Amino acid sequence: MKVKQNVKIFILLTIGIFIYGYLGYSYLRDKELQEINSNLYRAAKNIPYYLGNDYTFKNMDKNSHTDEEALKTTEILNEMSRANKVDYLYTIVDEKGMPTYTAVGGDVEEYIDKVRDKDSTELYWINFQDLEDDSIKETIDVLKNKSIHYIDSTDKGGGFRSVYLVLESKDGRKYIAGADIKMKNLNLRILEKFTYIILNGVLIILLVLLLISTTRRILSQKEKITEELYIKSNFDNLTGVLKREKGMEKLNELINYNNANKINKKIYFGLFDIVDLTYINNEFGMEIGDKAIISLVSILKETFRSSDKIIRLNGDQFLVVIEGSVDSGEIIKLEKRFLENIEKFNEIKGNEYKIFICKVFKEYKRDLSIKTAMKTLFDQLDFEKKHGDGAFYLLGNDIKKGIEKKEFKIYYQPKVNLNTKKVEFEALMRWDHPEKGNISPGIFIPIAEKSSLIIDLTYFLIEQVKKDIVRLKTSVSLNISPIHFNKKYFSEEIITKHGTLKGINFELTEGAFIDDIDKSIEKMENLKKIGINFFIDDFGTGYSSLSYLSKLPITTLKIDRSFVINMFECTENMKIIKTIIELGKSLGLEVIVEGTETIEEINMLKEMGVEIFQGYYYGKPEELDEVIKKLDKDEYTKKI
Repeated sequence: MKVKQNVKIFILLTIGIFIYGYLGYSYLRDKELQEINSNLYRAAKNIPYYLGNDYTFKNMDKNSHTDEEALKTTEILNEMSRANKVDYLYTIVDEKGMPTYTAVGGDVEEYIDKVRDKDSTELYWINFQDLEDDSIKETIDVLKNKSIHYIDSTDKGGGFRSVYLVLESKDGRKYIAGADIKMKNLNLRILEKFTYIILNGVLIILLVLLLISTTRRILSQKEKITEELYIKSNFDNLTGVLKREKGMEKLNELINYNNANKINKKIYFGLFDIVDLTYINNEFGMEIGDKAIISLVSILKETFRSSDKIIRLNGDQFLVVIEGSVDSGEIIKLEKRFLENIEKFNEIKGNEYKIFICKVFKEYKRDLSIKTAMKTLFDQLDFEKKHGDGAFYLLGNDIKKGIEKKEFKIYYQPKVNLNTKKVEFEALMRWDHPEKGNISPGIFIPIAEKSSLIIDLTYFLIEQVKKDIVRLKTSVSLNISPIHFNKKYFSEEIITKHGTLKGINFELTEGAFIDDIDKSIEKMENLKKIGINFFIDDFGTGYSSLSYLSKLPITTLKIDRSFVINMFECTENMKIIKTIIELGKSLGLEVIVEGTETIEEINMLKEMGVEIFQGYYYGKPEELDEVIKKLDKDEYTKKI
């Protein structure tokens, strides 16, 4: 029954399309003729303007123009015919009773080729008789009696629709400014548009049939669509967990059900917030921020049971409703599991970001409304952000602001060579927080290393040292974080960002080379090309290996102060210092001892062969202006 009905619809639509096509063809032909007449008239009307004021018809004959002039005129008419969408443009005079073309051109290959080949044949002084044109008499009559005339004619080239405008040149001779279009081109244009109409008609039939089929399919899939709409309206698009409105609705239903049925099951809330999402969005982009949110949800799903409800309250805050056979001991286990999963995620190599979470767990008390319970939960979370672990992570935002507001200062500590009396410096960063006062590098550097803020701090340090080294007139070393150094494109980014860094030395701890010694060497060799030398800082306190030490393109070893402090009491420290000094000399490296504060330490280390010292004995870290004053007065070398 349905098939017969579809056939009837198809037949009726097809008949309608053919009727529409017939009427459309008639309409198109009339419309095309009107448009062609308009184009022809406009083109012919402008011929005098195209040819120019110097083009006259006085005493014109077949010798009036040279081949070059005929070619030039045809080239102009070719261009104008294309602009006006006609096939031919020409001028005609009455030469002894015979209509004769005095100029002819058009957007057709025969004329374009002749102009290109510089062939003046059939471009000038061509009479109608030679062309076998059947409109000789009509053309002569137009020249004598009319000002404008439309004509359909044929010659050996085929049929034409033409317009004749009878004009008078400035020398008083009448001539026809004419334009033609080939009838086959007219028919082609009509056919193209008619075909377009027919195709539209076929498309309409197909669309109607498709609409019928689609409607039936939609109706048959109504249940599925309803389900999808339910998911979209109640579940978060990004994470797939419950939206706030639906989540709170289900929470209310759970509590009301338990109360109505006197079910005495405990309910716990877990509230989670990504502390540094704003920073992640600003630094890496919203797409990475979304990935951080998705990562948190994955960790929550991995941590909690499938029966526990996860609700997205807003951008980066999630509520987990834990209900069933749970007590405080179980909550402690879940919290521990969550922290382990977060730590596991942050330790994955290759992650573009790390996530730091503020969290609060709280039991729901029946005598409280949901609104009051949630307010208490958020107050606790806010307190945790300001005073708990969250405060540690929030300091990262202060670091970013501190860089922008130039709160960080560079201090310089001297390194004195006792033999050469040469003084070089190490650049050390200090932070005077407007509210928290002086914050130790031991606090803000580890925070910066947990995100790409360490990169911003390093760039700031390098740029400031580049400026200051001009006044210091000596080399300066600065510390590079192993986390930053081990970034894949560390050397390329340094070169692109800072250019030549002659006189600047990078200090790296031994741990910077553990992951990939060959890649580390490659980075160091790249940076040596722009003037950077490398020191190993705190040598002997980390991962030491002669095999890698001999390969690395370094110039200096720095002995950590931890070996100097107790060297008189601890013979092991003395042995370690001697070993490092001998090792450095055998490898052709300079050795610097850090943290030297007394003359006794200096004298003992001199006996061991140390020449370069850095510590309070020769100078504390100070700001640039104070350092310059002491350099000018040779204060750093007075104690030698």
